[in-house]
Amino acid sequence: MRKSRVFATVLGGQDMVIDDVMIETETSRGKRPVSSEVLVFAVRPKANQASRCSRCRKRCPGYDGGDGIRRWRTLDLGTTKAYLQAAAPRVTCPQHGVVVAHVPWARPGARHTWAFEDTCAWLAAHAAISVVAVFLRVAWRTIAAIELRPGAWCMSR
Repeated sequence: MRKSRVFATVLGGQDMVIDDVMIETETSRGKRPVSSEVLVFAVRPKANQASRCSRCRKRCPGYDGGDGIRRWRTLDLGTTKAYLQAAAPRVTCPQHGVVVAHVPWARPGARHTWAFEDTCAWLAAHAAISVVAVFLRVAWRTIAAIELRPGAWCMSR
């Protein structure tokens, strides 16, 4: 089995292609200076998932390159933080106008993957938010925001 397929399986991304895996040094976390290594997976949607509206998932013509490269926090791999990194082009949807193209690993406008948000919602339903914040290494405000999203409560059940 190829390494990229192993990583895609671990990350839960059946609709993504992993182009590269990098180790980077994270130098700050919010206002606190830190120095830790993080895994960054350069990914892209599979061809059948590309150029789709993020709202209705219909195939649409491209508009522009968007704001460039974006990162989504995903579940840690062991003790190492992990991020998915991909281009976020925009498409022209006849129904929704110009929107960011659909990415199969995250909901529209999210900074975290589906797997991260599902895990966060489940943990928050079973433990205190402060405990979940330490466990997932995020701010408690992040967990509160994920909990308030529509559908988060049904993911935690």
